[in-house]
Amino acid sequence: SILFPEVPIALRLSSHLLLGVVRIYSRKVNYLFHDCSEALVKIKQAFRSTAVDLPPEESTAPYHSITLPETFDLDDFELPDFGFSHG
Repeated sequence: SILFPEVPIALRLSSHLLLGVVRIYSRKVNYLFHDCSEALVKIKQAFRSTAVDLPPEESTAPYHSITLPETFDLDDFELPDFGFSHG
Protein backbone atom coordinates (compact mmCIF):
# COMPACT_ATOMS: atom_id res chain seq x y z
CA SER A 1 0.00 0.00 0.00
CA ILE A 2 3.01 2.33 0.37
CA LEU A 3 4.28 1.60 -3.14
CA PHE A 4 0.89 1.99 -4.80
CA PRO A 5 -1.30 4.24 -2.63
CA GLU A 6 -4.94 4.91 -3.45
CA VAL A 7 -4.42 8.64 -3.02
CA PRO A 8 -1.30 10.18 -4.62
CA ILE A 9 1.34 11.19 -2.06
CA ALA A 10 4.54 13.15 -2.40
CA LEU A 11 7.73 11.29 -3.23
CA ARG A 12 9.40 12.63 -0.09
CA LEU A 13 6.63 11.22 2.12
CA SER A 14 6.77 7.93 0.26
CA SER A 15 10.54 7.73 0.75
CA HIS A 16 10.21 8.45 4.49
CA LEU A 17 7.60 5.74 4.86
CA LEU A 18 9.71 3.22 2.96
CA LEU A 19 12.77 4.16 5.03
CA GLY A 20 10.78 3.44 8.19
CA VAL A 21 9.72 0.06 6.83
CA VAL A 22 13.33 -0.79 5.95
CA ARG A 23 14.56 0.21 9.43
CA ILE A 24 11.93 -1.96 11.11
CA TYR A 25 12.76 -4.88 8.82
CA SER A 26 16.48 -4.39 9.52
CA ARG A 27 15.86 -4.54 13.28
CA LYS A 28 13.81 -7.70 12.90
CA VAL A 29 16.59 -9.31 10.88
CA ASN A 30 19.19 -8.31 13.49
CA TYR A 31 17.06 -9.77 16.30
CA LEU A 32 16.62 -13.01 14.36
CA PHE A 33 20.35 -13.18 13.59
CA HIS A 34 21.22 -12.63 17.26
CA ASP A 35 18.75 -15.31 18.40
CA CYS A 36 20.03 -17.81 15.82
CA SER A 37 23.65 -17.13 16.74
CA GLU A 38 22.87 -17.64 20.42
CA ALA A 39 21.02 -20.89 19.67
CA LEU A 40 23.93 -22.13 17.55
CA VAL A 41 26.40 -21.44 20.37
CA LYS A 42 24.20 -23.32 22.84
CA ILE A 43 23.82 -26.28 20.47
CA LYS A 44 27.58 -26.42 19.92
CA GLN A 45 28.17 -26.33 23.69
CA ALA A 46 25.63 -29.11 24.25
CA PHE A 47 27.21 -31.42 21.69
CA ARG A 48 30.82 -30.51 22.39
CA SER A 49 32.91 -33.62 22.83
CA THR A 50 35.29 -33.86 25.73
CA ALA A 51 38.36 -36.01 25.97
CA VAL A 52 37.95 -38.83 28.50
CA ASP A 53 40.89 -40.87 29.69
CA LEU A 54 39.47 -44.37 30.11
CA PRO A 55 41.61 -47.43 30.48
CA PRO A 56 41.09 -49.85 27.55
CA GLU A 57 39.53 -52.52 29.79
CA GLU A 58 36.83 -50.09 30.99
CA SER A 59 35.68 -48.96 27.56
CA THR A 60 32.66 -51.31 27.71
CA ALA A 61 30.13 -51.81 30.49
CA PRO A 62 29.20 -55.18 31.96
CA TYR A 63 26.14 -56.81 30.41
CA HIS A 64 24.03 -56.83 33.59
CA SER A 65 24.59 -53.12 34.28
CA ILE A 66 22.95 -51.91 31.08
CA THR A 67 20.46 -54.66 30.22
CA LEU A 68 17.00 -54.78 31.78
CA PRO A 69 15.77 -58.10 33.14
CA GLU A 70 13.45 -60.24 31.01
CA THR A 71 10.65 -60.02 33.59
CA PHE A 72 9.94 -57.04 35.76
CA ASP A 73 8.13 -57.71 39.05
CA LEU A 74 7.24 -54.81 41.32
CA ASP A 75 6.84 -57.17 44.29
CA ASP A 76 10.62 -57.67 44.31
CA PHE A 77 11.10 -54.09 45.48
CA GLU A 78 11.02 -53.36 49.19
CA LEU A 79 9.00 -50.16 49.26
CA PRO A 80 7.87 -48.49 52.51
CA ASP A 81 4.21 -48.67 53.49
CA PHE A 82 2.64 -45.27 52.93
CA GLY A 83 -0.45 -46.04 55.01
CA PHE A 84 -2.98 -45.92 52.21
CA SER A 85 -6.01 -48.09 52.81
CA HIS A 86 -7.84 -49.97 50.11
CA GLY A 87 -11.44 -48.97 49.71
